[in-house]
Amino acid sequence: MNGKDIEVSDDALESVSKDKSLGGKLAGLSLPRQVLALALWPFLQNLMSVGVGFADMVIAGRMESGSAGEAVMDMMGAGMYLMWLLMILQSAMGTGAMALVSRCTGARDMKSANLALGQSLLLGLVTGVVSGIIIWLIVPYMGRFFGLSNLAQEYVTDYMRLGALLAPFSGVMFVASSCLRAYGDTMKPFMAMLLVNLVNIVASFYFVYVLGWGVKGLAAGTVVGWAIGAAVILWFLLPGSSFRKKKAAEGLSESLQLSMVNLRYDIPMLRRIWRVSWPSMIEIMGMWSVHAVGIYFIGTMKAGTMGAHAMVVRLESVSFMPGFAIGMAASTLTGQYLGAKDPEMAKKAVRYCWLIGVISMGGAGVLISVFNTEFLSLFGNPNSAQFQMAAPVIRFVGLLQVLTATMMVMKMSMRGAGDTRTVTIYSFTSMGVIRIGVLWSFMYYGDLDLLGVWQVMTLDVLLQGVIFVWLHYRGDWLKREV
Repeated sequence: MNGKDIEVSDDALESVSKDKSLGGKLAGLSLPRQVLALALWPFLQNLMSVGVGFADMVIAGRMESGSAGEAVMDMMGAGMYLMWLLMILQSAMGTGAMALVSRCTGARDMKSANLALGQSLLLGLVTGVVSGIIIWLIVPYMGRFFGLSNLAQEYVTDYMRLGALLAPFSGVMFVASSCLRAYGDTMKPFMAMLLVNLVNIVASFYFVYVLGWGVKGLAAGTVVGWAIGAAVILWFLLPGSSFRKKKAAEGLSESLQLSMVNLRYDIPMLRRIWRVSWPSMIEIMGMWSVHAVGIYFIGTMKAGTMGAHAMVVRLESVSFMPGFAIGMAASTLTGQYLGAKDPEMAKKAVRYCWLIGVISMGGAGVLISVFNTEFLSLFGNPNSAQFQMAAPVIRFVGLLQVLTATMMVMKMSMRGAGDTRTVTIYSFTSMGVIRIGVLWSFMYYGDLDLLGVWQVMTLDVLLQGVIFVWLHYRGDWLKREV
């Protein structure tokens, strides 16, 4: 294919100029219904993902007792960050794919959207393999970097070296789900992740308690779940799938679907996806590195602090369920309205999502803050020292989730516009100054505990929220070309 094949066609531009309504699954819906259509299934998907995280923590918390049990929980804390590292390249490719597919769908140019789908899947698969190899090689060194005990290092090495096998499958899942959401179809990614999570829970329980595989059983269950999910979501995208019986939305020549033709590498489209993806990759890698510094500091504290931190992260993720879902809606609507040449509706959509995100995420935060003891009891004995360390942090963090909601929605909407470079620059600046500079100063000159570390990190969230609200109202993101 040549360069002309990837540009929005003249017919599509003419159609959009006459009718600025959205394409894909969002055609003909009002703004509130668009947000509901985009956010409902991701919310349920996040609910399932949080449930799986809780299930893993529950299984892990009852796997061993005493110092061994403490080591398992520390392993879960380090494992969360290593799993995040495993998926950085893949999620960046998903960001680029989402920006391209949403623009093309908004412009009613499904030929380019389907090409972007195929090329993004190639990138997702390749980056998945690469990230899996990297994790397999570095995990023993990361256990020492995080300050884990010898037993916890052994656990995390066993867990992550087996868990690294999921990387190709998660690469496909990330990209395919992002493309479907950009098209406006959020139900199929939910159904695929529902299957991933159900298989994960059942398989992990079987491997751990029936076969006696220990921490390797947790990892094996996760790998099996992601493999099945990747196969299912590819099946959803095939033209002959029974899930594709509905006709494409009015005004589109075809729906979003996978074909072998679009899996042949196309340099111009790959370059477009990469141009949007690489700043996001740098941002997420920087975020992980900054968080890793925080984990390093936590690792220097007394034994069990890493496990307490893992509990806080898991409970905070309860408030992320509505926030991330609304952020995904803001991202898709931004890309589609800009593709439809309607910047005013793009701004209106983001501000509407911001309001809904603050209300829903703030409410969820209050919930985990007030009922922190009840939530912690799910992971084991809430009277242990490790659990008592986590309780005040949960109370503090939960009450400030409105700040996280603001940061999340504004950043995700700018990524949907393709303005990933700006997001990267400002995120790096804030995190570098506060999460490295300020945190290091307090750790070196003061005597921070786990609550103090989280208070410093919350200061970064506040600063980023202010920055991205200012960038939103400045409006340069409306002019970004992808």
